[in-house]
Amino acid sequence: MIKNLPDGGQYVEALKGGMQVKKLRLSLNFDESVLPPYLEDWLGKLSLLYGVPFEHLAPNAAMLPIESMRFFYVDPNWTSCLVDGALSVGAQSSRDTAITKSVYAKVQLSLNASMQLVRRRLAQAELPEEVNSNIAVAGLLIRSQLISGWPGLEIAAYENYTVQENPEKLIPADKIENLRLERLAPDVMLCLYAKMPKLVQLNEPKEGLCFGARSNGKVVPRWLGYHPNQPAGEFITENPGPDDQTEIFKRNNGKGVIDVAATKAGLVKILKEKNALSSSGTLSPADFAIQLIKSAEQQSFLSGEIVIPNINDCTDY
Repeated sequence: MIKNLPDGGQYVEALKGGMQVKKLRLSLNFDESVLPPYLEDWLGKLSLLYGVPFEHLAPNAAMLPIESMRFFYVDPNWTSCLVDGALSVGAQSSRDTAITKSVYAKVQLSLNASMQLVRRRLAQAELPEEVNSNIAVAGLLIRSQLISGWPGLEIAAYENYTVQENPEKLIPADKIENLRLERLAPDVMLCLYAKMPKLVQLNEPKEGLCFGARSNGKVVPRWLGYHPNQPAGEFITENPGPDDQTEIFKRNNGKGVIDVAATKAGLVKILKEKNALSSSGTLSPADFAIQLIKSAEQQSFLSGEIVIPNINDCTDY
């Protein structure tokens, strides 16, 4: 006697022990998830390459040499086969295979949503009411001493950007939320996004305070707060020209020791022209220390036709 097989939704619900189908907290093209919560979460992580051996991501070390960064798309056919292989473990008969096939489109749509919740769930953050079910996963791999040397390194990605002309400055737009941001090795970082960014910015952590100069070996003086409209600690100009900065002079012993007197004289010259010194007209040790505070730096990587001069140079932020 031929029996009528249950449809996909009924079968999956039966596999879940008769429990009520989980309602998604998302606004998608369907009302119910065809997967148990724990399986949906596990497959969402798998789609973000959790548990995938690194040699399958970069089969040869030459693909990710030391001090390099690689941007990429994740092939959805590859991750679809990965999920298909995971689901096939429970297929014991042709009926199981047919049922899986009948609900696979909904499974994939559910995973597109779940991928966007993995990071929030790990952080125990509040889940959004809706997510975009149509995503194209992209990202970058970084192999650098920057990853091991700055554990608090911030990496931000944006869909677009504009360039402010005066002073020249990048204005990011439409920040992209991280799907995955994880250190795979002491000097290797993996970042995954729901879109391919046009702008990625690497920011030094701001928690620390240090002294130093810009990448060109010069210092742009800062206001000292002695006069109105001169906020203490801010640069005298955001777009410094040659006359708005001075060198860090060094002694002649070749050991990189700062010549304090010569460096101080260069700072005093510019600050006098800007009428930024105290009534005594001198630069106190505390004032000198303010001038040498090193701001956290930002490195920007751009795609597209719009660029700005010296884009490879780090900027203070």
